[in-house]
Formats: sequence, structure tokens, C-alpha cells
Amino acid sequence: MRVACFVALITLTVTCVQAGDITAINAPENLLSARAGALRLAPLTQRVWHTTDLLRVADNLAEERGNALRRLLLGDNADPATAVSGFVFATAEDNLRVAGRMGGIVSLSRHADFVCSIDTARSLYEQRPLLPWVDTAQIRLYTSLGEWRIGQAPLRWGGGYSGAMLLSDTAPPLAHIGYRKDWHLGKRLGTWQFEQMATTFEEGGTKRYVMARRLRRELSDRWEVSFAEAFKSSKLPDGLTAFVLPFYLYQHVSSRRYYDGKDEWFNYLADIQVRYRAGNRQVYAEMLLDDLQAPRWLTRFRYTTPRNTGVLVGFRQTLPSEGQIMVEVAHTDGAPSVGTYNYKNPLNRWRYRDAVLGHPVGTNRDMLYVRLDTPISQRANLVIEYTTTRMANAHPEVPVGKEWIIYLHQLLGESSFAGVRFQHSNSKDDSTTRWLIQIGHLF
Repeated sequence: MRVACFVALITLTVTCVQAGDITAINAPENLLSARAGALRLAPLTQRVWHTTDLLRVADNLAEERGNALRRLLLGDNADPATAVSGFVFATAEDNLRVAGRMGGIVSLSRHADFVCSIDTARSLYEQRPLLPWVDTAQIRLYTSLGEWRIGQAPLRWGGGYSGAMLLSDTAPPLAHIGYRKDWHLGKRLGTWQFEQMATTFEEGGTKRYVMARRLRRELSDRWEVSFAEAFKSSKLPDGLTAFVLPFYLYQHVSSRRYYDGKDEWFNYLADIQVRYRAGNRQVYAEMLLDDLQAPRWLTRFRYTTPRNTGVLVGFRQTLPSEGQIMVEVAHTDGAPSVGTYNYKNPLNRWRYRDAVLGHPVGTNRDMLYVRLDTPISQRANLVIEYTTTRMANAHPEVPVGKEWIIYLHQLLGESSFAGVRFQHSNSKDDSTTRWLIQIGHLF
């Protein structure tokens, strides 16, 4: 009965890309933003864009692509549009392989869109066979009650260019349902964007439930702030109330009512983000609270939960010709026996398939991420990416190391290109080098 209620309500509720977010790696927006010249090569380098930058880029695109990009970003505040873009290339490592990415939007009516993205390049780059070919297959509906999205898509809420701490595209895309609505809370509190998503899937032979919600406000042209909470659980008692109550309260009310105060069935997380923009610069910070300890009186003084946290701080500078440089530091810390994104009940770890649902820094690590994107001529593009990780504490034991990735691509004609992707990874026990020579076509 409770599961049935959850499934019935989930058909009413998806998550939305909004101004101020950073697009997912495979998002159609990244493909449609590729303009003439060296910038056409950007999707080959796993580049992600801030949505405010994409709105500016849309004004410089051909009419069809510009309209499609605005439709993806603004929904029915932009005109209906249809456009598809992508790339395909052949490469040789151990064997000859063909990979690519294609994405776009088809407006079904003034108030409905179908958005899709198909990708095999990322699984090749990252050597992750569990990544599906169909990254996005989503219906978007625009109604007087708000914006609804139904289908499969990656989740990435704010954060930095290396990923977001609460919900990021590190994990494979989730089939989910979500909702967004602008709430005007009066003259003093202003207008906030409310967003909620929900999904259920099988893991380890049993059902798992994931829900998240976020409130976000642009305080000015420069400042924005957001507050979010989420959970992953193995049960959903009184499932309808989870859509109404704060998740933290829902956890403790249900634990006391059904499970004698024990909360191993429910993994709660909260998140705070702040972003500041000044011209071509952005400074941003995010704090994740995982397994927050409840006041002892709320658990009748019987149970305690270790505090696990994560922090991301970043800086981004826009360079000429849509180049950019960014520097980010991420840190996760927590109880030695568990750690951020893990949980005392392993079945409810903040993971999906082969990766965490949050930032790729993972559990118990410090991470430095630096990336430079720069056109080196009108027809050539260079990207240099450096990542280094170390353990934040002695336990739990996690892999650490350094990694360099370099992309160099050259347009050979109007739509053909050649390029190379170099990757060198160095850890305590291993060192690997990969060269991917690419010949391909943009469309």
C-alpha cells in the first residue's frame, strides 16, 4: 500500500535545469552551444557550461540552434524549437572503436518538449561500461502549476565544474520525476525557486527510494544561494508524507513510530550553496552535511549518528574567445568507520550503480581540480585538466593519486576534425597512460 502510494505520487512530481546551474556532461545544451570555429570542438572535451553563459552564447548562434538552446534553458518562456547536434569519431587504443554523442530537443507543442541525449564517448573516456548509451530521454511539460519532467536524465544541482556535492552527474543517469515552481514569498523574502525530484530503483535485490528538494534564490545580479535536502532509504512508510514534511522530520517521526527509534533505513543529507559573480569571474562554495546528528532528546537519548561533511570551494575566470580557467578544492571528512557518502547501513550509501550520487571526490579525500580551456587558433582548441587526491584521514582506506588529461583538436574542414586525448594517471600502486587518436565529424 505504501509503495503504491509512492508510485502514484511519483507520477505527479522531476528535476529542472535552471539559471545558475552547471549543465551535466552529456546535456544537449553542451552540444547545441558549439559555435563556429574552435568552439565547435568544445563538446569533445567533456566541457560543461554555466547556464548564464549559455544564455549569452545563444544570442550568437544561428537562429535554429539559438532558439533550441533558449528553449532548453527557459522552457515555455522561449519559442518552441527543434534541433539536433552531435559528433562521431573513430579512435584506436587496443582496437578500432567508433564513439560519439548526439542530443537535442523536439517541441511537441507550445507547452511540451522531448529532450534526448545518446552517448558512447563518455564511457570510452572514463572506462565505465555501466554508463548507458541513452543518457537523457525526457518529457518536459509546462503547466500553470509548474514545470514537470518525466524520464531519464542526469542530476546535477549547482556545485562546481568538477561536480556537485549533493547531486551530480558522477553516477549514471536516473529515471526520475521532478517538479519546479517559482514561489513568491512577499516583498521582503522575494521569489524563490522550489524544486523536487523522486525516484525508485532496485539495488541488491530490494527497492531503494531517493528524494531531493531544493530552494534557490538570486539575491542580486551577483549573489545567489540555495538550500537542499535529500535522502536514500530502503523503506518508505507513510510515503505521501515524505512529499510534504521536511525529510529530517519525516525520518525521525517514522523511526519512532515504526522502528523503535532506529534510523538505519534512512540516510539523510543536507546541502548549502553560495555563488558570487563579478563580470567574468565566479567564486562559489558548497557545504554538504551527511548523517547529521540529531538532538539527543529527539531520539530519547538513545542513539547518536556520526557527523560526515563535504566542502567544495571554487574560482572560475572567463578568458577571451570563450576560454576559461577554473580552480576547485573539494574535501570530505567524517567518522573513520564510515565517512561521507557511506552509511552505517551499506545498502543506503549515497551511491547509484558504480559511483556516488554526489561529487567525484568520493569518501575521505581531499581533491584539487584545475582546468584550462583555450582556443589556440580559429580552428584549434586545447584543454588541460589536472586532478590530485589524497586521503583526508587514515581510515577508511580509499584510492588516491594524480591525473593529467590533455585534449588537442583541430578542425580539418567545415565539419571534420582530428584530435588526440592524452591521459596519465599515477597512484600509489599503479601508473597508466592512454592515447586516443580521433578522426571524426561534427553535425
